[in-house]
Amino acid sequence: MVIVYIDRLEEFGWKHADARTSLKNWIDAVDLAIWESKQDVLETFPKAKMIANNRARFEILHNKYRLIIQIDYEDSWVEVRFIGTHKEYDRINPEII
Repeated sequence: MVIVYIDRLEEFGWKHADARTSLKNWIDAVDLAIWESKQDVLETFPKAKMIANNRARFEILHNKYRLIIQIDYEDSWVEVRFIGTHKEYDRINPEII
């Protein structure tokens, strides 16, 4: 899968050094993934939560941070829609961000 706005993850990693390893592992897994359905996402990341509008939420660093992506299965890309603390996540609507 191609990751759109990967720079958002890299910038977040520079601000939150404790998240760097988890983000790198996530990026590496997604780079190798071939997702054609929600089930494929869950096979790669069993703890992911699928949400409306072809989006998925991932826990980063044991749920200290949250990552939301939008997935285009047909064109094989994911777009980083949100990366932030759990507290910041609680203030957004993940289905429309």
